[in-house]
Amino acid sequence: MSGPPPGLSVREAAEELGVSPSAVRQLIAQGQVRASKFAGRLVVDPDHLRQASAVGRPPGRPFSPVAAWVLLGLLAGQKPTSVSPSRLSQLRRHLRSDDPQELVGRLRKRADLAFWYVHPSLLGELAAEPRCVLGGRSAGELVGADLAGHSDLLEVYLSPAAADQLAHDYVADLDVSVGVANVVVRQVEAGRVPEHEPRVAAAPVVALDLIETGEARVIGAGWSLWLQRLDAWRKDDAHGC
Repeated sequence: MSGPPPGLSVREAAEELGVSPSAVRQLIAQGQVRASKFAGRLVVDPDHLRQASAVGRPPGRPFSPVAAWVLLGLLAGQKPTSVSPSRLSQLRRHLRSDDPQELVGRLRKRADLAFWYVHPSLLGELAAEPRCVLGGRSAGELVGADLAGHSDLLEVYLSPAAADQLAHDYVADLDVSVGVANVVVRQVEAGRVPEHEPRVAAAPVVALDLIETGEARVIGAGWSLWLQRLDAWRKDDAHGC
């Protein structure tokens, strides 16, 4: 006999957010709210409802993945070469003048999310895979986020091709219920993610990951790191650095 669903129904989630069920389904499709299938029904992760409420729905459309990674590369001190000078100038203006919370909201579609369950004995081996770039809580302390304590959740960036191969090699369950996943995979084309050091995502990237966790303490650390990096970039930009 199965127990109760490990989360909220779409209707319950809609009531929590004060929106329609169709709006919740749209948030799920956009990756803003995490959900999984349980007994044939969508079940919403309540932690990610807090994330959706904290970040909010920005007034502008989300940046495309290419534009999002150019923006994050700029914040990480890179010199992007994948966009035209006019588009680069436009994106720099966004960094220079947009509200920090609006920027976070518009960067939400930078990657495709997947949630895996990997046997705990293999998590260290997966984390050490050369194709994995650590993000989120797995990289937080490495890039200066104010996070103490160990997280059992592995967070990585992978290219779609690498994700397919590593899923075949490591994953015990690709269709996990809410709360069961122990690996968060953000899929991005190879070479897009700016790095703090080899195989560790840069601080602005990690800050966004932390903000999107749905955990109050982690969200706070993410915002602190995000504002610190954005303010530093704006000061350098104002001085022509």
